[in-house]
Amino acid sequence: MTGLRERLAPSTTGAALVACAVVLQSAWLAHRYPAAYLDADLLSYLAYWRDLRAGAPVPFGYTVPKPLPILLFGPLASPRLALACSIGIAALGGALLYAIARRAFGPAVAALGALLYVLDPMRGVLTLRSSVDLAVGVALLAAIFALQRRAVVLAGVAILVAALGKPLAIACALAIAVVPGTRLSRRALGMLLPLLAVPAAALLDAALEGRPLAAGLASLTLPDQHALFVRVAQAQVLSVGETVRLIAGSWFGGTLFAHTWPLVVLGVGLYLARPLAAALARHGAPKGAARLRRALAAPHVAAPGDDAADPGAAILTVPLLLALAYLALAAVQPMIVFTRFFWPLAMALALFAALGVVWLADRIPAAPALRSGLAAVLVAALLADRLDDQRWRAALMLEPFEVHAAIADEAVERIARDEACEGAAVVPLAYLPLAAWRAPDKLREGELCAVEDWAEGRGCVAPTCVLVIPDAPTTERARRAMARLVEGGVDVEVGDESGALVRTRRG
Repeated sequence: MTGLRERLAPSTTGAALVACAVVLQSAWLAHRYPAAYLDADLLSYLAYWRDLRAGAPVPFGYTVPKPLPILLFGPLASPRLALACSIGIAALGGALLYAIARRAFGPAVAALGALLYVLDPMRGVLTLRSSVDLAVGVALLAAIFALQRRAVVLAGVAILVAALGKPLAIACALAIAVVPGTRLSRRALGMLLPLLAVPAAALLDAALEGRPLAAGLASLTLPDQHALFVRVAQAQVLSVGETVRLIAGSWFGGTLFAHTWPLVVLGVGLYLARPLAAALARHGAPKGAARLRRALAAPHVAAPGDDAADPGAAILTVPLLLALAYLALAAVQPMIVFTRFFWPLAMALALFAALGVVWLADRIPAAPALRSGLAAVLVAALLADRLDDQRWRAALMLEPFEVHAAIADEAVERIARDEACEGAAVVPLAYLPLAAWRAPDKLREGELCAVEDWAEGRGCVAPTCVLVIPDAPTTERARRAMARLVEGGVDVEVGDESGALVRTRRG
């Protein structure tokens, strides 16, 4: 028992330090972007849960309902508490990633991989916005952690959690089929558990729409407002080839690993060579296996094992299965793709880049000082790519939202008060979830509408208050209707040139 504690102590301490670093970095991000937590998807989940508890059909549907975020964040009833919960989830992910990498590749790779996780721009954005993709990615890390220990049922539970957030995560259960040294019955159970996510999603869909639960099993529907938002945002439906170019070219090769992709290739190549060494040993080529093992070995990298229970296998297979599931869906039905869908694969590739750095620094025939210098240069290159990716995401996803969300938050607070905004109010569809969360009574009474619906003559015919945000995604007809309204004369309640709550003169 003492020996076991001694072996576990370094891993536990390192995992705890990584978790603390994630909390500190996330708190700094939240301070830098104080309005980022007002994410439309999150606010939709909170509104969905509130209406579910009230037993009333949901009057709007901005995003596709998902059991995991609704059950996880809904009871908190606060976007701020949801952010705190997300920071905890991100910290757990950092601890899991460190433990996984240490077991598979050794402490040096684990430390560098953890640093890349802490400074991962995508992880930061997902944390700030309490995105379901963060919880899905961490659940898959838990599945990898379990698979390393051949706990196939626990891995199935973790994949089920991920599938409750993104049903395509069910594909990751295929990794359980090849886990050696486990009973077939346990592997079968582990693979079947994630399938429970399908009826769970169907039943949730039926409950939100006030339909009989049995009807939810017969048909799955998308919320009307979500379909409208897709059109408003002019989101592009991508084919398989376009999806691959977006992820591999624009993201992985464009910013995240723009200058360090050779390290990713090297790390994956080193890992894939391990099974080759084991195969040579099993098929009567011990000298060739020994030479390959010596080539792969390095002082700060875990030695490649000969048995089939490779502790690094799931690191590659689990996120790759999820990525392939998205590509398969795009092949059957072209869909709208976001880079966050492939975040688990990005985490895995960052670990393999770390493996490439440590192996190179250990194997180069030079003095220790030169090897340390090489390692520092390669780490700096990885961090420089992370910084480029952060700049790109901040300009695209954080800074514009920060300005608009702050204005929308103040405007919606007034819309929710009858004395400040008596009668109907219209807001851009992107901020309808915020308004629905803060002013549920107006929504139920039909006095809260999306600008796009109002422009089409669907509700709120003579609004009293209108939230105008020129840069918010909208339809051309809504832009024209808004321009006519402003020309007709309005009184500005709050805001500036980037957005304002206005009171119509006729209102």
